[in-house]
Amino acid sequence: MKRLVIEEEKIIHNLEVIGEKSGGTPLIAVLKANAYGLGMLPMADLLRRQGVKRFAVTEPEDAVALRDGGFLEEEILMLRSTAVKEDIEKILSSTATAAIGSYDAAVALNGMAEEAGMVADVHVEIDTGMGRYGFEPSELERVLSVFRFMGNLHVTGMFTHFPSAFASPKATRAQYDKLVEMAAKVRQAGFDPGMLHAANSAALFRCDLPSLDGVRIGSAIGGRTTAKGDTGLQKTGRLESQVAEVRWLPAGHGVGYGPAFVTKRPTKIAVIPVGYADGFMVEKGRDAFRFRDSLRYALGDMMKWLRRKKFYVTVGSRRVRVLGHVGLNHTTVDVTDIDCQPGEIALFDVSPMFVPPSIPRVYR
Repeated sequence: MKRLVIEEEKIIHNLEVIGEKSGGTPLIAVLKANAYGLGMLPMADLLRRQGVKRFAVTEPEDAVALRDGGFLEEEILMLRSTAVKEDIEKILSSTATAAIGSYDAAVALNGMAEEAGMVADVHVEIDTGMGRYGFEPSELERVLSVFRFMGNLHVTGMFTHFPSAFASPKATRAQYDKLVEMAAKVRQAGFDPGMLHAANSAALFRCDLPSLDGVRIGSAIGGRTTAKGDTGLQKTGRLESQVAEVRWLPAGHGVGYGPAFVTKRPTKIAVIPVGYADGFMVEKGRDAFRFRDSLRYALGDMMKWLRRKKFYVTVGSRRVRVLGHVGLNHTTVDVTDIDCQPGEIALFDVSPMFVPPSIPRVYR
């Protein structure tokens, strides 16, 4: 038995914290990556029961899944621009609000909407520094061409995304200003840019930005954010499994591959069928190697070694130490000092993002 348990009361608490921090600004709940691993459809259902009316996704298939799952009245915003025919077909069939971040994407969407006899709602994406999707602030005339010449597109919003909100409030405020300036230029040209939104979870909790028309919040709903300090959020999403085996090892016995741990005394161990394939002890790979990044990685690893950092899981009501390497499908823990039997529930602190979809999400 394995399951990822999500406590509904913690989600509700986090929504209250987000509402207080944003001053009641309307929430766009980001459900990308299976709602950050917490389960898109059950999360959307809980959020709808709490009054959330706008969702955002990055994959056209997710917009279709939400509509098929009974979310017929809620606005669904696509967060990435695309000129791919198959993507646009799904966006139109699900009546999602499309993001357009380039002239090519706008032309493709307008043409297909015209063929389908539809007028598609769109939000214009402005690239203020993220470098992925979006019109550059210098492309005002291309943005205005959407309003002037693309009759099958109805602009209902404009937005940007912050890459450095977790680290640089100053840079983030400069990006905010670029979005507001672009919206002002659109108004000066006689058009309505619609609702403006920019703040992600890190920006909401770290950067003191003036309110726009909406805040886009994803990870903070589950209590996780890159913003430092006490946010008042509560983490949810714990992995549960059962102890499969309990046995004694003599002194001098290795545990796991390597072995990275050798017993110094007779030790009672419990083996739990959870490993890194289930999301335990998994972290995002290092994908940037500027000098300062490499130095930070090296210093971090050195500090962990100096502190002899240990890792724990909870068995029953007691924290117990992980012994040796965590395997693909198994974790071994020291239960010498506690009463532990096969079948007992073990709790793992994991990032839900790394828990595979094959493991059920259970909302309580």
